[in-house]
Amino acid sequence: MDLTNSNLSSFDLIGKRVLLRVDFNIPIRDDEILNDERMVRALPTIEYLLEHAKSLRIITHRGRPQESGKIQPEFSVKPIAKRLSQLLDIPIPIANSLEDLDQATKIIMLENIRFFNGEKNNSKELARQLGKSSDIYIMDAFGTAHRKQASTFAVIDSISEAGVGFLVEDELKALKKILVNPEKPLIGIIGGSKISTKINVIDSLTSYVDKLIIGGALANTCYLAMGKNIGKSLFEEEYIEVAKKLTENNKIVLPENVVVLDTSNDSVLEKHIDNVENHEAICDVGRKSLDYFQKHISSAKTVFWNGPLGKFEDSRFSEGTSEVAKLMSQSSAYSIIGGGETITSFANINLMNSVNYASTAGGAFLEYIENKSLPCIDKIIKKNNG
Repeated sequence: MDLTNSNLSSFDLIGKRVLLRVDFNIPIRDDEILNDERMVRALPTIEYLLEHAKSLRIITHRGRPQESGKIQPEFSVKPIAKRLSQLLDIPIPIANSLEDLDQATKIIMLENIRFFNGEKNNSKELARQLGKSSDIYIMDAFGTAHRKQASTFAVIDSISEAGVGFLVEDELKALKKILVNPEKPLIGIIGGSKISTKINVIDSLTSYVDKLIIGGALANTCYLAMGKNIGKSLFEEEYIEVAKKLTENNKIVLPENVVVLDTSNDSVLEKHIDNVENHEAICDVGRKSLDYFQKHISSAKTVFWNGPLGKFEDSRFSEGTSEVAKLMSQSSAYSIIGGGETITSFANINLMNSVNYASTAGGAFLEYIENKSLPCIDKIIKKNNG
């Protein structure tokens, strides 16, 4: 993607009002932020805009509230604004309405954009109202750049100038290293619960990876397609035929040893996939499979990973994900991880500094790998290049 005319440094910001879209949809419990990685990564863009622009209006979403036009406290951005205020060491007022964005203040954050009618439907009217308060739109929400919504897509036509922030630039540069002439062998690791959300990217990846390790509940559908008994394991019946075609590709690597939960007595044990019984549920990758994965990861020159390899939120089934994280940390390969759960697994065992790049995106990360483009960024580039 050619950002020559679309990167932040190419704009004259003097005297300009900037509307900045970020992705601060971060884990929060009891109004306390559990992980501010996405916020920290957006700071260079925010600080640059505060230094060079006349004013800054920040938009983000949080969770999945009702688009009722009413503030729902459990989805409010107040904890986010509070944390950003601490990071920047300046007050961050909140605009509870679109009209409040016109306040004569250096910086302000709009309440959760998903409170407003029309956000998810890419409303031109909502986009027009957002655009009224600014002269330049900057997209730095890489994690939502695959969604055609009012604050990410339609708004680009409602403001005279539009560009991307430093975070988006960094994300694209990192992903280019696995998409354009990557050092080989290239190993991909894909986990998570639903094969339906990742089937297209898996199919795309098999055309250029050397090996693709599949774990999590994704693997369960593949096992079933191979005629294996998966007991009470999570799977997607409508994707069995698709999974069958995947398993016929010799680039696909599935764990042969798994950790199961015996639902009859709540015990946990490791066994070969051929020995899973009807009352058992596959919940993690087995240690013997980890030894096999190590051969691929240690010999790789490039490795990328998206999605947990087990039910990692349960400590009984977190070892597979954490051990693969350790294998990646010990590898000399260029490494990229993406997705909130994957990043959390690295953060939990203090290995964030061991990877070359941690993407702030999950779905957008995979869509970019699949299509080599993202609609919101494409629209900005087209606007600037004609």
